Amino acid sequence: TWGVFFSMAFTRLSTVARAARFASSGKSAKYDEVVQLRRKYLSPSLLTFEAFDTPLVLERGQMQYMWDSEGNKYIDLLGQNLCISVGHCHPKVVKAAVDQMNKLPHCTTMYYHEEPAKLGKELVEKMPPHPSGEDWVVHLVNDGSEAVDLAIQMARVYTSRPEVIGLHKAYHGLHGYAAAVTAIGKATQPAYASMFSGISHLMPNNLELLENHLKFTTGGKVAAIIAEPLQGYGGIFPLNDGYLREAFNLVQAHGGVTIADEVQTGYNRCGESFWGFQMKHNNVVPDMITIAKGMGNGVGIIGAVICRRKIAEAFTTKMFFNTYGCNPVAAAAARAVIRVMDEEKILDNCSNMGALFKKNLTKLCEDLPMVLRQARGSGLFQGLEISGKTQEESGRNAVELHRRLLSYGVVLGRGSAAGNVFRVQPPMCIQAHDVQKVCDSIEDVARKWKAEKNL
Repeated sequence: TWGVFFSMAFTRLSTVARAARFASSGKSAKYDEVVQLRRKYLSPSLLTFEAFDTPLVLERGQMQYMWDSEGNKYIDLLGQNLCISVGHCHPKVVKAAVDQMNKLPHCTTMYYHEEPAKLGKELVEKMPPHPSGEDWVVHLVNDGSEAVDLAIQMARVYTSRPEVIGLHKAYHGLHGYAAAVTAIGKATQPAYASMFSGISHLMPNNLELLENHLKFTTGGKVAAIIAEPLQGYGGIFPLNDGYLREAFNLVQAHGGVTIADEVQTGYNRCGESFWGFQMKHNNVVPDMITIAKGMGNGVGIIGAVICRRKIAEAFTTKMFFNTYGCNPVAAAAARAVIRVMDEEKILDNCSNMGALFKKNLTKLCEDLPMVLRQARGSGLFQGLEISGKTQEESGRNAVELHRRLLSYGVVLGRGSAAGNVFRVQPPMCIQAHDVQKVCDSIEDVARKWKAEKNL
């Protein structure tokens, strides 16, 4: 069923039909103008990644809340694809960016500037020591896909090997090698097989499969393995206790590099530690990590690779830089995010609100199993799987329930190959009364659905 739906976006109507059918929505003139301009002037490929058949036009945000073009208020349970970590328009992050913008909006990487240099230091200070004793260094880029693409290139150059292992149901991005190691739904374009050779995808939580692959498929010569510490778009699937640690150990024993993709799971998101690889069931230190999204809180368009110094040094055989990689405005925003996380005890809030979500959603699954199948995940990185007789049916049910929750002022994401998992990944400033409102709304929608369908 991998090819049916991708993430929250692939809705019931074809992209061509949706584009053609829109005339007037009956909403405000501003709403109609925005929708018509987007569909006329932006690429049709954007229609493969839309949340609703009838578009939601957003206008402003404040902390965990958003307002649409019609003035309706919503709790943002998606954090705008996890980019909003400490809150929409957080005043400290906005101020840091604006202050820097008023001084020097950009300087290219060939010149030195204090903001990216200090950001590098602060990121390294968040890292545990590497078992090798090597220093950590940071390479700043623009987003998560670019970070993953760079990390794989660096691993291949460092090891002088081509073979890279990813996991089924993994999502790492849609550009370059990030697309190559992604293994879910419509993320794989027909050209990728020829563009990205030497990429394998293995089922997670199977160490014997990995070991046999290393011995007999790569001949013991592997460049890297990349894994999310807790799988996200694939459906919010935690890895088995100890799997990531043992998998990384196996790859390192064969001379490969280990990469933890923390683009979604890092920055306290999983409610247990700053990084997902530090969670108790993982408890491992990788050779490289990739970060982005909440790193800039939607203000700084930024990502990074953090890696062992020797891996970075191996990549100095040719010139390499990113035009906006060391942008001082993005770096200033990212530094402010780290300060806010420490000052406002974001990890504690993420843990507490995550526990409240887990308790309430698990209870709803017990009470309404015919509608809500399973709650899983950790911290504010959780998923709620919708029931159905088949994956396809559960995906269709999720589309309708997702739409109905809008009228309650709740914006969720959808994930998994079938699009049947609600993503609960709000800004990490969310409060208990918001959590209760969300859970009450889900319960009311689910009970009405149960009665309507005679379940």
